Amino acid sequence: MKKKSIVIIIIVIVVLALAAGLYFWEGRELLAGGSQAASAGSENAGDGSEVYANRVSDIMGLNASDLGLNQRFSGVVEPQKTTNIQLETGRTTSEIFVEVDDAVKAGDPLFQYDTDELMMTVEKDKLEQEKIENNIVTQQQQLEELQKQAKNAWGDTLLQYTIQIQEAEVNLKQTEYELDVKKMEIEKNQKAIDQSIVVSPMDGIIRQINEKGQTTDMYGNTDNTFMTIIADGQFRIKGLINEQNVYQITEGTPVTIRSRVDESITWSGVIDEIDTANPESSQNQNYYGGGVSDPMLQSSKYPFYVSLDSFDGLMMGQHVYIELGSAAAEPAHTEGVWLWEGFFFYEDDPTIPYVWAVENGKIKKREITIGEMDPETGAYQVTEGLTQDDAIVWPDESVTEGLKAVVME
Repeated sequence: MKKKSIVIIIIVIVVLALAAGLYFWEGRELLAGGSQAASAGSENAGDGSEVYANRVSDIMGLNASDLGLNQRFSGVVEPQKTTNIQLETGRTTSEIFVEVDDAVKAGDPLFQYDTDELMMTVEKDKLEQEKIENNIVTQQQQLEELQKQAKNAWGDTLLQYTIQIQEAEVNLKQTEYELDVKKMEIEKNQKAIDQSIVVSPMDGIIRQINEKGQTTDMYGNTDNTFMTIIADGQFRIKGLINEQNVYQITEGTPVTIRSRVDESITWSGVIDEIDTANPESSQNQNYYGGGVSDPMLQSSKYPFYVSLDSFDGLMMGQHVYIELGSAAAEPAHTEGVWLWEGFFFYEDDPTIPYVWAVENGKIKKREITIGEMDPETGAYQVTEGLTQDDAIVWPDESVTEGLKAVVME
């Protein structure tokens, strides 16, 4: 019996040991699974739309291409100024004095409206005016006669004359109003006749004459332009920039225009307008060298315009490259970190600047320390918190900590 009891005790101990071991390993697996889930949750925190970031070195212009430039856009040569002339509603032309490609000066006649119908209307209105004026004379005489007879009347007769006089005065005012309206109509139509010849508002070239009136393109857009005049010899360059990069350019930024045929041929200019109020429609973007396979076409693109120092050698509609900076320009700073103030943002303390930096593929707020400002470039030296290898994003209101970041290389 004693031996049997010892065997039973040993069996119980073994079973307890096995149970304890199984519990230990299950506990480890649960802990590991919890750790992995927490890690996954951390990685997925802040999921949302992607934001685009740039290397500090790119922003500073240190990663320039062999051409010495770090940003290139497609552009097209267009006239510095374009005037579209539309026909007045309901009017047709009787004669066109110019043809496409004709050179015109400000004040030169372009076309003449058909005035036959207007002239007939004016003659008819003048006859009606004369008739109204005769009615006014008759009504005035009737009113004077009533007033004269009322002087010798009394009682009910006087009351009747008083009512008739009031009615006559109202009718006279109504007729006088009709006369004023008719005079204005005659004056308006006569002015249209006198100004039936439309003249050019500027010096330029006749680019288009649309004698058919309103036209509709393949995208359903309507155009009421009858005649288009472009400025003679004055060109500008129109480019497109993606919404992720639009805040990296500013008006007054020097640029180099480079021929697509021969990249050694360049022109210089500055960005004089950035039109963020009118994003380009997708069907127009291929005009600037994009293609449907370009992923950037999935976001908005905004036009910007470059005024040139010289137009020699350029042709209307010519496709070119727009490159930020002067062709001979070198980065203002090569050591340390120098950034424009627009990349900084502040919270409760206006003396502590932050930037939105990229860490492990996500946006994170990072405190920095800034030093002196370069008066020539307007850039501030970042003395602590950033290196040239870091990537940052523009502090737009939509940027929040935890968003996924795509670094533009």
